[in-house]
Amino acid sequence: KNKKKKFRKSIKGKSKAYYTKEKKAKHACALCKNVLHGTPHSKSIGKISKLSKTQKRPSVAFGGMLCSKCRTQITDEAIKIISKEKKEQDLELKTKNYVKQMIEMIK
Repeated sequence: KNKKKKFRKSIKGKSKAYYTKEKKAKHACALCKNVLHGTPHSKSIGKISKLSKTQKRPSVAFGGMLCSKCRTQITDEAIKIISKEKKEQDLELKTKNYVKQMIEMIK
């Protein structure tokens, strides 16, 4: 069992074991697996679902998916492809989809 066991007194006065949920893991970057900042993680999904869209993830391109370092790398790659310094064939498979999306955002 991954859940923590806590004892509480019931209404009848007897102690009873309750299992508590652990906190969800922090969100990670899709490319480098570093922790993403500005994204909430809570024990219950209900608390997160009640938050507004702007509180759930940053309002940046690829916010909640990529960290700032990876985001800048992808924008640089997209700009290089648009200016024809680099070809799409030279991209890594990991970044190819994100770069294509960034090119569509820029155009």
